[in-house]
Amino acid sequence: MVDIDAVSQRVRDLPTKVSSEAELEEIRRGWLGTKGILKNLFKELGALPQEERIQCATKLNLLKAQVEAYIDMQKEELNKSALNTIGDEYFDFSLPSISSGLGSIHPIRKLERKITELLRPFGFEIVEGPEVETDYYCFDSLNIPVHHPARDMQDTFYTATGNVLRTHTTSVQSRELEKGKLPLKIITCGRTYRNEAEDASHQSMFHQYDLVWVEEGLSLSHLMALLTHILHGIYGPLRKVRFVPKYYPYTDPSIGPQINCQFCNEKGCPACKGSGWVTIAGAGMIHENVLKEFGYDPAKVSGFAFGCGSSRLTAQMFHLPNLKSLYVNDLRVLRSLV
Repeated sequence: MVDIDAVSQRVRDLPTKVSSEAELEEIRRGWLGTKGILKNLFKELGALPQEERIQCATKLNLLKAQVEAYIDMQKEELNKSALNTIGDEYFDFSLPSISSGLGSIHPIRKLERKITELLRPFGFEIVEGPEVETDYYCFDSLNIPVHHPARDMQDTFYTATGNVLRTHTTSVQSRELEKGKLPLKIITCGRTYRNEAEDASHQSMFHQYDLVWVEEGLSLSHLMALLTHILHGIYGPLRKVRFVPKYYPYTDPSIGPQINCQFCNEKGCPACKGSGWVTIAGAGMIHENVLKEFGYDPAKVSGFAFGCGSSRLTAQMFHLPNLKSLYVNDLRVLRSLV
């Protein structure tokens, strides 16, 4: 067994300053490489008695840590030295950069912009809201009782302070209704969070696009016409659209707009959970309890709202059978959608 004390002295004798990255790399290989000094010493441990082996292993690990710290320090010094000399050299900033290319707009953002453009003639205002919400704005004000499953820990992420990561962008609707301004015509979009199992059509973090319209004279037919206009604008006039009855505490009546699944031609597949149709939004007329909560008279004004999964819409728009591919930052996928 090589004398570890002698090796330790060699570590202390390493040069206080290296002149180049090549010299530093040579030192690193000599000590930490596969054929380096420390690697060979570790191999010899097996021939020692157990008690002596433990003592030697401890000393070798300490030496290894010292060499690694030495290399990190020298590398930092070399970087500082390079930065200090850059100012003394002429550099032409008009030269083309060495990069992987220009970035692009994310597919989800593309879809959100497309929907917003389709709604531009109607005069909607874009608003934002916090992603960490209170129970009141996320649930209470939207006629979601305490016993509703959406408030269960299985579906909602709760913070240590008792707030929640918003489960839907509809929470922004509450904040805007609270202002009492009519007519109310707003759009909001952003990240939402639900504590649920992930599959081809579900993620624990996903994006939603929410719309609220409140004033006198609105009816369910206005909502259905607007949703049809949006879906045909995204997928073309030949795409099939249908509406099915749904239940949401904050709307009455409630509907679920669906589009036929383009992956299976209505035969059933994992992307549509075997139904042949994909539900892309929750929608309906704003419940009278929600209107009353913010001081509106349901006999005089009405409103409708919808919240669509912009992630799911994007997947259908770009022929992606799995939502996860939108979030893993795989450049092969993102570049193919530009």
